[in-house]
Amino acid sequence: MKSVNEVSQRAGFEGHKKAFLEHLTLRNLSLLSVKQTDLAIRVFLSWLAGKGVKEVMEIDREVFENYKAWLSVYVNRKGDPLANKTVIDRMCMVQRWFAWLKKKGVINYDPIAGVKPPRHKKLLPRGVMRPDEIRKVMEQPDLRSVIGYRDRTMMEVLYSTGARAAELVSLKVPDVDLRKKMARIRNGKGGKDRFVPLSTPCCRFLDRYLDVIRPELAAGMRPSGNSWLKKSEMGKDLLFLSIYGGPMGKIWLAALLKSYIRKAGIKKAVSPVHSFRHSVATHLLEGGMDVRYVQVLLGHTNINSTQIYTHVERHTLQALLKKHHPRELARERLQIFIDEEKKEYATT
Repeated sequence: MKSVNEVSQRAGFEGHKKAFLEHLTLRNLSLLSVKQTDLAIRVFLSWLAGKGVKEVMEIDREVFENYKAWLSVYVNRKGDPLANKTVIDRMCMVQRWFAWLKKKGVINYDPIAGVKPPRHKKLLPRGVMRPDEIRKVMEQPDLRSVIGYRDRTMMEVLYSTGARAAELVSLKVPDVDLRKKMARIRNGKGGKDRFVPLSTPCCRFLDRYLDVIRPELAAGMRPSGNSWLKKSEMGKDLLFLSIYGGPMGKIWLAALLKSYIRKAGIKKAVSPVHSFRHSVATHLLEGGMDVRYVQVLLGHTNINSTQIYTHVERHTLQALLKKHHPRELARERLQIFIDEEKKEYATT
C-alpha cells in the first residue's frame, strides 16, 4: 500500500484530493466529515473544470475569490440558494486542503489562505417545540409494541442529550452507563467525543429497552429475502436497531419522527430530529442553565472563539440537567410499559 506522501505526488487534482482524504481518515476523522470534505473539493474541482483550470499552480487568490462569489449566488434546481453555513464550510474545507498541500510541499505557498469566507448569519433556530408539545409527540408511540417502545426511547434520548441524528444512530450499547446516568457520544461533529447526562425518565426507558426490547429487534423481527441476514449482522452492538436487526438510517429516523410530530397535531415547520436538539437547548436556557453548559451538552464548537467549554466538569453538567430539565422537574407518574397479559399500567 502506497503512503500518503507517495499518493500526493501523483499528477492532477484527483491524486492530491485522494491523498488528503486518506490523511483525514488516518487522523480518525468521522466518516461523515471525510465525505463532506470530499463533496466540497469535488464541487470546487467541477467549478475549476468549467473555467478551464487544470493545474494546482494555476489557482491564485483571484480564482478563489471568484469561486466564493459563485457559491454565494448559486441556486439549486428548486431555485433555493445555498445556506450561508454551507458556503462557509465548502470554502473552509478547500482552504484546509490547500494548507495541507503547502505543508506537504506540493505547492510553495498557499494562494487562497487570505480569502475570508462570508460572515456567519445568526439565525434563530427553526422548529422549537414547547415542553407540552414535546410531551404530546412522546405520547404518540404505542408502548405495547416493540417498535413503539423503541421510538419512544429514541425520543427520550434525543430530548435528554440534544444529540444529532448521526450521533443517535451511531450510539452503541457500551456507550450507555445507566448507573452513572451518562452516555458517551463518539465522533461527534469535528470528530470529537463528549459525555452527556441522561435524565431519569430516559434511563428508565433505556433500562427496559436494553433488557426486553432490543433483544427482540436484534433477533430480526421481519426477515426480508436473502439480504435479511446481512442487514442484521450490520447492527452488531448499535443501541438502536431497525426491524431487521440492522442499523437505523438518518433518513428513516427523520421520516419516523416527522410522522409522530404530525400525529401530535404540530403543524409548524420543524426539522424532525433537530427540533428535539433546538428544543432542549431552548428549554434549558429558559430554565436558567448557563449557556456554557448547554454548549458542552450539545457539542457546539465555534472556530472564531476560544473553546471555554472543554473544562466543564461533566458531574456539574449532570447536576444542572437534573435541576433544569423539564422532564426532571415534572415529577409525573411515569408510564414505563403496559403489561399485555395482566392489562396493568406500570408506573413509577
